[in-house]
Amino acid sequence: MGPRRTSGRKASRLGTLERRYEFHLGEAIRAALEGSHDKAATHSSTALLISRELYAAGPDPALHQPELAAALCNHARYGSTPLEVVGLLMESAGHYTVLAKADPAAYEVPRIDVLTRIALTADEAGNTADAISLLREVVTMYQAAPAADPAALGIGLARARFHLGRCLLKTGAPTDGLAELDAGLDLAADALAELRIPLHAPCWLGAAPRYLQLAAPDWAAAAVRAMTLHAAACRWDSAAAAASAAVLISGGLAGLGGEQLRTAHEAVRARADAVCARADSARRIAGLVLPGPGLGLGLDEPLPRALDLRLGGRTVGPARALDRLTGL
Repeated sequence: MGPRRTSGRKASRLGTLERRYEFHLGEAIRAALEGSHDKAATHSSTALLISRELYAAGPDPALHQPELAAALCNHARYGSTPLEVVGLLMESAGHYTVLAKADPAAYEVPRIDVLTRIALTADEAGNTADAISLLREVVTMYQAAPAADPAALGIGLARARFHLGRCLLKTGAPTDGLAELDAGLDLAADALAELRIPLHAPCWLGAAPRYLQLAAPDWAAAAVRAMTLHAAACRWDSAAAAASAAVLISGGLAGLGGEQLRTAHEAVRARADAVCARADSARRIAGLVLPGPGLGLGLDEPLPRALDLRLGGRTVGPARALDRLTGL
């Protein structure tokens, strides 16, 4: 067999591996959002194995280093112990560090994203103070990071602030925690606007970039927390704004996912409707608006067909955030 044919066969095999990698990673993310833990873990493991093969077998390992870094970060959610999770994340961060040195605009944000995941692992292990410290550093890193995709940076920074706010609330700092949640919601809304996604299209979240899909459960949870806290303090305009975000994002997730996500979305919608009704009443009492048709906040109108939910599964991974939305 001549060298040209050998080279052609090798290129064909690499192309097949690349397509298989994209398929399995995409299916792992979709299954996780739908709540199918075993399916997600299986696809994620396969994507990681393929990415390692691509990294080792390619003519230039650096060409497939991004795939390996992404697969490691994604598969960390299925680690059986905190040590295993951190090991996978540290390996991912190492690859992203190399990539970011060569192309900071493309890879600095994904590198920082991994640090956010490490902070969450610390919090889950009971080291919330360490998580807060790292998340504060992460926020500063995002604010100084170059980015080829400003929306990815905005979503990454918003997600870090969502978790920083959640951790601060856990430690008894409600004012600072809520401030972080509100800042994250503003950042996420700006990033979503920049992406120009048609939000009234069926299954709009399914057409969004992966980084937005992965951040959506944390976004929905943060919106519900902010809505609940503002409502408790009778800050009805702020509560209504957070309610709108909660309905939009939890509905987008439910459009992809299963019965538990649908149930969570319906609970969020019911709470949001009540908050917006109170906000509307407060405005009328204050004389800021006149009663009449079309003067509500939009949540009494039918949701887009994208929010009609049809899929099934049990909640796992990032979708656990939505499963806890009604028990903050």
